[in-house]
Amino acid sequence: MQATVIKKQLSKYKKESVDNTIRDKLITEYLPLVKYVVGRLMVNVPTHVDREDLIESGILGLIEAAQKYDTTKQVQFKTYAFHRIRGSILDYLRLQDWVPRSVREKDNLIKKTYNTLEQRLKRPPQPGEIAEELGMSYGELHKILVDIGFCSLLYLDDMNTGNDEYSKMSENVKDQKTEEPLEVLESEEEKRQLARAITELQPKERLVITLYYYEEMLLREIAEVMHLSESRVSQLHHRALLAIRVKVNKKNSTNIK
Repeated sequence: MQATVIKKQLSKYKKESVDNTIRDKLITEYLPLVKYVVGRLMVNVPTHVDREDLIESGILGLIEAAQKYDTTKQVQFKTYAFHRIRGSILDYLRLQDWVPRSVREKDNLIKKTYNTLEQRLKRPPQPGEIAEELGMSYGELHKILVDIGFCSLLYLDDMNTGNDEYSKMSENVKDQKTEEPLEVLESEEEKRQLARAITELQPKERLVITLYYYEEMLLREIAEVMHLSESRVSQLHHRALLAIRVKVNKKNSTNIK
């Protein structure tokens, strides 16, 4: 299937900045990177999403990266391709609009419950406390958090870490579009809100977010570093995403008033 996808898509491209031989070599050499990126993203998407569809979207991103890679830029192809692959997959998922109304409603209910408990307890509530308040088991709550986790993934995807290498890479990856000044200000404010929300996380949650999104480690690798089970790391990951979304939404609501 992968070979068919590659052959079909390559036929659409003409000779541009990268010689066909170099392009084909890059695609062949970095094809495993597609599966790596898909493996990282699968933890945040619903179980009904077809892994092969994500791999196909990732291959398209790899082909585009190989075709447009500029060797004069001081960015390694692996770094450039990683974000092209990831972006292609996320674009595919955005177009699917897979989040049903019931999941959106549960998401809003959980966020409201989180805020209510935080005000009552004068601290961030634990998952067990949220589940009890909602009249459900911890397992049921965790399943819902997994279902809505992709929304958080997309939101975090827009955050620039400020790292020099990342910033240079972003200049190459992002399409050069003219932005209105107000849109730029709003985007920068959202990034600051995200950064503040992450710093306010519990230490273990903050470490998981840092290792997963910034160090690009797999959950099993994080589990080894933190001496925890992979399922426990997954729980911390989804709990952190919930806390981030609640805090950012709360700040946005305050700003609107």
